Amino acid sequence: MKKLLCFDYDMTLLDHATGQIPASTQEAVRLLRPTWKIVLATGRDMEQPESTYGMETVQPDAVVQMNGAKVCAEGKVLYEYFLPQELMQRIFAFALQKDLCVSCLLDNVYYTTKPQPLRDFVYTCVRQTPITVRPAQEAFGRQVRALALVGNTADARLLEAAFPEIKVPLFAQKRGADIIPRALSKAEGMRRVLAYYGSDFSQVVFFGDSGNDLELIAEAKLGIAMGNAIPQLKEAADYVTDAVGKNGIWNALVHFHFLQGEKR
Repeated sequence: MKKLLCFDYDMTLLDHATGQIPASTQEAVRLLRPTWKIVLATGRDMEQPESTYGMETVQPDAVVQMNGAKVCAEGKVLYEYFLPQELMQRIFAFALQKDLCVSCLLDNVYYTTKPQPLRDFVYTCVRQTPITVRPAQEAFGRQVRALALVGNTADARLLEAAFPEIKVPLFAQKRGADIIPRALSKAEGMRRVLAYYGSDFSQVVFFGDSGNDLELIAEAKLGIAMGNAIPQLKEAADYVTDAVGKNGIWNALVHFHFLQGEKR
């Protein structure tokens, strides 16, 4: 069966402090590519312009994006999911009522309930170039795969209490979160990738840092939490490595003898 080396993207592969994927991680991917399938499993839409750097640098064989809302392998679309219009509109209406910042990204345009918190978050964590922002209501009637929250734990729990059909796992920095239908997860997306390759979770090594990585950390044969991961993920992981900016991926792969060399 094929072996799969799977990574979350933000603050696992991509170091937000530098806006780069560490050189040691790039080298690790290059060295292991001949014998492993390289997979990204992320809450991001990797087809948007701010993700071009990651896609071109890693050149993954398969991508589970938007927490399983779109799954691709070898250039083929294996699965697509779109939020029900009624649910999306209710979430946006609730966010406006409760003064929450909820957004989606379509064709490089952000649709949001609160423009300034969104801009502050995007410029800090995602990109430095100007973004186009429009009112959330202008996304109504369009196909939306994913929503995101800019906010804290209390904001996430408020959404979950109002909408039992969703989960709102926070990012590692606890400044934002994905808004995910309970039926979706990175693990479910990975099941589709594994079926495509005729493999199973016993062949998966996964690195992650955030709340939306919990299911896949649990399912993978070897689930590795970054040193900058949230406490819940570290507790669930088989191993905790160094932070993204301290060569965490390289050091873990050396520790488990997937790579020959020294820790860095």
